[in-house]
Amino acid sequence: MRQFDVFPNPSPRSRAAAPFVVLMQSHFVDEMPSALIAPLIRELRSGDFTRVSVAVRLDREPLHLSLAEMAPIARSDLKRPVGSLKPAEDDIRRALDRLFTGF
Repeated sequence: MRQFDVFPNPSPRSRAAAPFVVLMQSHFVDEMPSALIAPLIRELRSGDFTRVSVAVRLDREPLHLSLAEMAPIARSDLKRPVGSLKPAEDDIRRALDRLFTGF
């Protein structure tokens, strides 16, 4: 598992709105039993997203990476990755800076 890998959402309850989750923590910190993830949310209403989300496409589907909803989950809940947001790394890091520093 590498940082920014995309996985199917393991939560049946939220899967319809957020079909995928993204591994946010560095792959150099893989000894912990938990992993910090952020949901990829389907773009139903574009006005609902803020400057701490990142618009991306996965298999041509428009999604938003919702950094304000990051949460830890059990690493064992993450199965095979289905993609990567590594190409959007700069946008993700800028949004993380806005989330944590306000700039």
